[in-house]
Amino acid sequence: MGKSLFIAALLFSLSVQAKNQQDDIRYRKGMLKKISCSFSGISRTNTGSSIGSIDFPADPANTVCDPLSNNSSSSPEMGLLGKLILRTPEMGAKVNSVLDYYNKGQKLDQNLYFADVNVPTRPFTEGFSAQNGDVLTDSQGNKLIENFAIEYTSVLKLTDADKEGDYEIATLSDDGSRVFIKEGDKWNELINNDGNHSTRMGCPYRTINLKKDSEVPLKILYYQGPRYHIANVLIWKLHKKAHSWKEPSHHSLCGISTNNFFFNSSNGKRMPAMTILEKSGWNVVAPGNFKMPERQQNPCVEEKLAISDFQVTSAVAPNATITWKTTVPASSQLHIVNIYTGEEIFTQVDNNLLTDHTVEISGLVHGIYYQVRAISKDAKGNEAMTAFINLLP
Repeated sequence: MGKSLFIAALLFSLSVQAKNQQDDIRYRKGMLKKISCSFSGISRTNTGSSIGSIDFPADPANTVCDPLSNNSSSSPEMGLLGKLILRTPEMGAKVNSVLDYYNKGQKLDQNLYFADVNVPTRPFTEGFSAQNGDVLTDSQGNKLIENFAIEYTSVLKLTDADKEGDYEIATLSDDGSRVFIKEGDKWNELINNDGNHSTRMGCPYRTINLKKDSEVPLKILYYQGPRYHIANVLIWKLHKKAHSWKEPSHHSLCGISTNNFFFNSSNGKRMPAMTILEKSGWNVVAPGNFKMPERQQNPCVEEKLAISDFQVTSAVAPNATITWKTTVPASSQLHIVNIYTGEEIFTQVDNNLLTDHTVEISGLVHGIYYQVRAISKDAKGNEAMTAFINLLP
């Protein structure tokens, strides 16, 4: 066969193949336009946290979540429990110590839950809001933004990333704060940064030794005097060996008291003094270092959006059912691809925020090989998507 005849035969063969593909429904363009979806599902609700056989439901009227820093713990076992204490007439006209609140104040029923102790200097005007929307008030019915104390309780521990050793712990607070640790059956004071003052670095009498398995009960007493600025940050530094100080305010930046030194008092941004502390080894104690007190769990846990159990539960042309679960309420959407033509579509978004998602697909063609994945977005705009799975109706 001559070269020209061979080329002619090849072109004829390709044209026949192309025609066969055009006749084959798998290769027809625009087929995905016929697909439609209907969405349904439910949203699971958190009814409470269990510790052993005891259930501790979170009463929204008595639950205040991270009221100062707006951070969130990563699990119910992590964080600090707080109790709010109000000023009373018994305390007198002048208050100079957080112990005045602790010994003579009125402790409220509400539980406060914190991820950490990291409140840089800033104005405090928003007050405390329970999960049911109620704003806590003082005895005169005013929004509580001044003249209160908080008793924090937690367990201090190392994370996997922390090194064992002797840690110096300090507070940056406006107004007074005192820190206690429990050793054996006794609570011992570690830091006395008490009194009426602008943001001041209060340092400890001694370091504490922490091992990977150490769990040290921790209590922090803090009070906010007259409006408007607030600050309460717990920081620590690892030393090469144990230290003690008769005068804790005589080293590092300990004892320095002024707003706009550690933080910008109008917005909480770090000032050069914080950079100096960090370069010398100081760091804010991280959320992972706080474990909830014994027999307590933190209901104010913000789970990250994630998708699980994504599957095709039925596929009989022209219909199919797709299901998946999300860790938090989120929207529903599918991304569908015809693998023969390369065409792809994104279905409409169902903006009902659900945790158990079901999508009924119609318009599928028997013999077509599809791939599909799920896309969900939570109320904060965080998006998650799965890998593609096969769909052959």
